[in-house]
Amino acid sequence: MSLPLDGIRVIDFGQIYAAPYCTMQLAYLGADVIKIEPPRTGDVLRRPDLPPGGAGYSFLMLNAQKRSVTLNLKLRRAQQIALQLIEGADVLVENFLDGVMESFGLGYAQLAERFPRLIYACGKGYGSDSRWARLGSMDNTIQASSGFISITGFPDRAVKTSATFIDMGTGSHLVSGILAALIQRGRTGRGQKVEVAMIDVAVPALTSAVAPTLQGLKFKRLGNRHWGACPTNVYPACDGEILIFCLTEVHWRTIARLIGHEELLSDPRCASHATRLRIADELDGLMSTWTRTRPRDEMIALLMEAGVPCAPVRQLDEVVGDPEMVKRGTLVESDFPTRGPIRVAGSPIKLSDAPQPQPGQLRRPPELGEHTREVLGSLGIGPQELDQLRAAGVV
Repeated sequence: MSLPLDGIRVIDFGQIYAAPYCTMQLAYLGADVIKIEPPRTGDVLRRPDLPPGGAGYSFLMLNAQKRSVTLNLKLRRAQQIALQLIEGADVLVENFLDGVMESFGLGYAQLAERFPRLIYACGKGYGSDSRWARLGSMDNTIQASSGFISITGFPDRAVKTSATFIDMGTGSHLVSGILAALIQRGRTGRGQKVEVAMIDVAVPALTSAVAPTLQGLKFKRLGNRHWGACPTNVYPACDGEILIFCLTEVHWRTIARLIGHEELLSDPRCASHATRLRIADELDGLMSTWTRTRPRDEMIALLMEAGVPCAPVRQLDEVVGDPEMVKRGTLVESDFPTRGPIRVAGSPIKLSDAPQPQPGQLRRPPELGEHTREVLGSLGIGPQELDQLRAAGVV
């Protein structure tokens, strides 16, 4: 069965999370993704210092369906080989600090005229025209500079999240930009530069906090509460915790009846989310009294039937052990030589006419440089020359 990006070749200079997540999605859509890595160490996430060697699990999660080629891009011969690979490619993806690709002779301005059909996709921290363009960026640093950390946590302390929402959002936005550029190239015959800055992804994700700020209001940290929905919190169950989100007045009336406090419906202090938020401690106490004696999943079923938004507060081992993760293709069974059976990230994009690989069809994550001989052989570099390149530290 054909896939949307069959015949599209991607040269992936990405590292860590954002760009590899982008190219992983392109690979699941059918693109031939050639991942370029430094010899000996590879992508930072490989962590060859950790056993089993060369197989950091975070790397494995994001790099199935790709081929690995090693090139020391600091050397001229490696740069020449990279240019040969780019000549036969449709898309280049990178997320280096601003100026690094230019130092390799592989910046957009250096390639655009030579390869007019090339789509050159960049994931940046702050954008190439930002005063912070050369500032090293990770998900948690963007959480800090975007205001994400300042609004996350409890009134007396701010916290970051361990989830790399900004990295993954940047990768997904890069996918969107690349697909749009491919469509436009189909009309014009020309490629272009696609740039996504992590800061530009983070700010719209803060809409519920930015909106009041743009109106001159001060956003306050509320922990697991919500400024526009009350009661809302994480409540104890007899066997865990449950999050209940009382978004509308219909939800509130339903909740008040369920917890046995229908008299609150006529209480002026409970007339709106704003008034209820003033007595949130009292309401959370009543909610907790009701929830703590009941099983979590029993309450989920009850509230789902009643139409009230809620969710079980699950531990990660419960999440990854959920059979639905495999059924949905959220986690896909694979393997790796030094680890045996593993599970890797699937694509969240589900297409009815282009299903994800079935068990046994998935290309496992590559060992470092596993496909160097194969890919460079297609450029006319034979075994003898490859051995010479390896001895010189080029590959």
